[in-house]
Amino acid sequence: MQIIVLHPRAPRVFRLQLTPLRVGLLAILLCMLVAGTSSAITWFVARAHAAADPSREARDKTYLRENLAVLAARVGELQAQMVRLDALGERVSGLAGIAPQDFDFRHRPARGGPAPAGLSRALTLPDLRDELARLGEQAGHRADYFDVIEGALLDRQLRERRIPSVVPVAAGYDGSSFGARIDPFTGRRTQHEGVDFVAPSGTPIVAAAGGVVVAAEWHHEYGNMIDIDHGDGLKTRYAHASKSLVKVGDLVRPGQEIARVGSTGRSTGAHLHFEVHVNGVPRNPTGFLTAAAPSPAAALAATDRTAIR
Repeated sequence: MQIIVLHPRAPRVFRLQLTPLRVGLLAILLCMLVAGTSSAITWFVARAHAAADPSREARDKTYLRENLAVLAARVGELQAQMVRLDALGERVSGLAGIAPQDFDFRHRPARGGPAPAGLSRALTLPDLRDELARLGEQAGHRADYFDVIEGALLDRQLRERRIPSVVPVAAGYDGSSFGARIDPFTGRRTQHEGVDFVAPSGTPIVAAAGGVVVAAEWHHEYGNMIDIDHGDGLKTRYAHASKSLVKVGDLVRPGQEIARVGSTGRSTGAHLHFEVHVNGVPRNPTGFLTAAAPSPAAALAATDRTAIR
């Protein structure tokens, strides 16, 4: 085969004789050109991937750092909630009268059990995030629950502190009990609405329970008289004092000194006349002082069981 090449502006004529040898060399040259081009393309693509990999790795590291920062903040919140729960647990245990060794909030509770076969798997980052969220919700619910219990226990404790359970005169003795008796002035049988504690003049008189002083005045029969309101319809009266140490509006604690024993008013000698009123009705003080009742209803039940003299 012969190939003739003509050029419009060139006078010469180029003739190329295609022999089998030349055809073979041309085929080999063409194959080498294709192989070189393919290698070049492959090299450029590899370089492009190599340049992209560090960028992807950097993005992955940034993603992990951001998620770890979020998880670390969440762990910090949970730690703060656990500290609060421990403090609440200790306070509630103390209010409930639970011994510290029976329920120790300072140490992690022991746990254990057999390893499940074929059911365990490694935690993923989303799994860990979900678990932390669930623990946070549980900790919040536990804290709310503890707050309610603490409030109820504090209310019960305050209610108990308002029940007359402290003997108002430690050094005295019962000279005249609650109930019917012979009046020392008239000789007639009358109702005695309190208990008389005989003690030397000047002996301290203390509040039988916590409350607010609603009366601190002179009464023609009770002499120097103090009334303390304890709430829930409970009121105590302290009469015939030689001296009052409180005034109206004072907030007193159980066992706080409020007066001194005397013989003022309608009295035959130094003593404290002590009364307990429930909703305006005089009740036997002995039932309150000896029963240490947790509520007015229980104290009333105790007074009903006490013999009235």
